[in-house]
Amino acid sequence: MKKIFLLIIPIGLIFAACSTKDYFGPQTEKIIKAFQLEEQVGSSVFQGDSIIVNVPDEVYLLDLTKLSASRIKVSDYASVSPNVGETQDFSKPVPYTVSAEDGSTAVYYVVVKRAGGNIQLNNTSFDLWHEASFAEKTYLDIGADDKDKTWGTGNQGAAFAIALGTDADFPTKRTETGNKTYAAELVTQNMGALAAAFGGKGIAAGNLFSGIFDIAGVTDAHPVFGIPFTQTPSSFEFKYQYIPAEGLMDGTLKPVTGKDGMDVYVVLEKREGETAKRLGVGWMRNEDLQSDWKIAEVSIKYARGQAPEGLQDYEKRVLKYGIGGDPANNDPTSLPEVEWGDIEQEKPTHIIVVFTSSYQGDYFVGAPGSKLTVDDFKLKY
Repeated sequence: MKKIFLLIIPIGLIFAACSTKDYFGPQTEKIIKAFQLEEQVGSSVFQGDSIIVNVPDEVYLLDLTKLSASRIKVSDYASVSPNVGETQDFSKPVPYTVSAEDGSTAVYYVVVKRAGGNIQLNNTSFDLWHEASFAEKTYLDIGADDKDKTWGTGNQGAAFAIALGTDADFPTKRTETGNKTYAAELVTQNMGALAAAFGGKGIAAGNLFSGIFDIAGVTDAHPVFGIPFTQTPSSFEFKYQYIPAEGLMDGTLKPVTGKDGMDVYVVLEKREGETAKRLGVGWMRNEDLQSDWKIAEVSIKYARGQAPEGLQDYEKRVLKYGIGGDPANNDPTSLPEVEWGDIEQEKPTHIIVVFTSSYQGDYFVGAPGSKLTVDDFKLKY
């Protein structure tokens, strides 16, 4: 019994969140952890006590005086003022005051900037990386620092498995392409017998996506897809190399028939609370070897009340790690078809961009060693 108890302890510590409030009195932390403004494009940038937000030209020129925050996440037991939905004049920096449980406060200033035309996401050259750590493991993760939330990876989840003794490497890494320029290298990993036994998670695909990785509980750790975005690009392009490996396996490390393949896709959504309509989708799924750099361009097809013509079945379904998805689902064909919006009457609020070295990676299926290297992602208008 002692051995079982000791194995569970590291996992329990992640969940436990036994409130320090119960032992040390009122909480003192007063941090804005996430901020989103109506009409925002891209992720917010935190710089000290400033939060930088970009909006499109038409909003910057006409509507700055009547915007409100659509999402604010603060420290546990803290409150914020003004709150979500309270209209402010963003033609000048707007102070947001966070009050900790003990009564102490901190002030953040939200600064709105003009995004300009042909809006791109931050760090689409994949040149910016920072040192991160989790479970006593240190690794490089994408972004200028840990507050840069444009792109996410599954490296944090892999760090936990690696800390328990697997020989696997981190699935998403930086690779040099020139003089201080880099690309993202995504390699499907065999995470070992312990991960396979613990929830059937023995395969970890290399991945890069717009959004964050939620590690709140190890057994439920998963990506959360999507960042704010309001534009309607006609296509996207990127540079890539792809080397598919042999030996497809599932999450219990049992052989699976078929071939591995890469997935790259863009989804544009209109989100309202916990619901979403899909307005646009562009998808490239490919099993072919591409050993030299190649530029791919993928058209984005827009909906007008129903699915655009010519889509594959997988392009029509709810995403496992998106709004309405089920992170515990193990059958992609069981996910329902999305609700389709009408691009002629609605505009996007969020963009999902996903790169992965194994297209079934979100179901813990892939061939260890499959490698997708990507660089220079660009939205085209």
